[in-house]
Amino acid sequence: MATYILVHGSFHGGWCWRWVAPILRNAGHEVYTPTLVGLGALSHLISSRIDLDTHINDIANLLFCDDLSDVVLVGHGPRRDDHRSTGVGAYPY
Repeated sequence: MATYILVHGSFHGGWCWRWVAPILRNAGHEVYTPTLVGLGALSHLISSRIDLDTHINDIANLLFCDDLSDVVLVGHGPRRDDHRSTGVGAYPY
């Protein structure tokens, strides 16, 4: 089975995957739905210093701290002008 990291877009939190995550878990996959700093349940941590690099570090820290490898990174993004956060994508890591 696979390990999935489902990453939300702006104005969301890990909760936005609440219908998808159980389907994957019921199929036997391991699923992580982190909330990025400054968004969702962590919106109280918003500051002008939070940017895309902060969110990249959020995911990198999850990979490191939970000793994850061979994951499928799935995300949806808010911006059509930034190819790194456009649409929905799944990327093996």
